[in-house]
Amino acid sequence: MAQLEQNFENTLFKLIPQTKNLGMKIDRIEDHQITVHGDYALNKNHLDIVFGGSIAAISITTAWSLVQHKVEQAGLKGNLVIKRQEIDYLLPVKTDFECKANFQSADDWDNFVNTYRDKGRAKIIVTAQILSESKITSKFQGVFVLYQ
Repeated sequence: MAQLEQNFENTLFKLIPQTKNLGMKIDRIEDHQITVHGDYALNKNHLDIVFGGSIAAISITTAWSLVQHKVEQAGLKGNLVIKRQEIDYLLPVKTDFECKANFQSADDWDNFVNTYRDKGRAKIIVTAQILSESKITSKFQGVFVLYQ
């Protein structure tokens, strides 16, 4: 794991301790995407598939992590929270998995930063997908708000 990912993972576990219990590991942080590894054994339910609540929590946290990392990188100060979320469960997850979060478009981040600097509050939409065995198993969309 690269230093950037290790440092952010440590920050994540400090800010949201429950994420460590979910077995989340930051794999890659890129400019407009983050990839997180999810542990099947820590998140399976009585049907031997990953619990829907874990999928939702990991999707929200991965999307939040993308925005939080970019907020820190930009030197913005404020509180980042989720305002709204929607998730579609497409296939059961029976193995370790990954979650990838992205902004909807390339312009979203710049618009978010400019709005925050002008108004002290901004929102951004982030999408995430859980992938298992090279298949998309769920799709998430969340609205995140940064405020002073």
